[in-house]
Amino acid sequence: MAKRPNNTFKSRVFKSKVLILCEGLTEKNYFNAMKEDFRLPKTIGVEVFQSNKVDCKGVVEEAIKKAKREGFQEIFVVFDHDNQAKRDEAFKLALGKKIKVVFSSICFESWFLFHYKNSTKAFASEEVLEKELKKCTGMENYEKNDFKHYSILKDKLHIAKSNAENIRLSVIENNYGVAIFNLNPYTNVDELVLFLENQRA
Repeated sequence: MAKRPNNTFKSRVFKSKVLILCEGLTEKNYFNAMKEDFRLPKTIGVEVFQSNKVDCKGVVEEAIKKAKREGFQEIFVVFDHDNQAKRDEAFKLALGKKIKVVFSSICFESWFLFHYKNSTKAFASEEVLEKELKKCTGMENYEKNDFKHYSILKDKLHIAKSNAENIRLSVIENNYGVAIFNLNPYTNVDELVLFLENQRA
């Protein structure tokens, strides 16, 4: 059995400024809805990376700029595999700046699917995964960037957290030595969710 890795996202209440910088609107809308539901402090900001192209390294670079410009002490960057070429560079840059990476493979919708399924099935593309997601109750009319995703899924949050952790451990164990940014499936969104849960008053 794989050794349970430590959650590197601190569970203590963090009163300093926190930034969650997302690659896309789907992630931003989801975490903003969670922030509202949890009644989290205004010191936790959820923003989206403003760019005309998908660029995970650009997300990290923007987070570094915001940290200096706006005084964020704790930073999470949220981005996907999506067959992006610079995943390795993004991870290396984030690690060097002590920025926490919230990574999903093949895409963020992996996290949504884990609310329903505990499966290590890999998906080649976002389109294929979304097709599978639409087979799930409540997600039949799934569209990206919708504000309703969190409200539909929140009652299954405990299932998703458990599934995500179990799948992550299994995939890491069965792909020993493979870098996280090359794993599929994979998500550690559950670790960010746990961090946010611990910020509730």
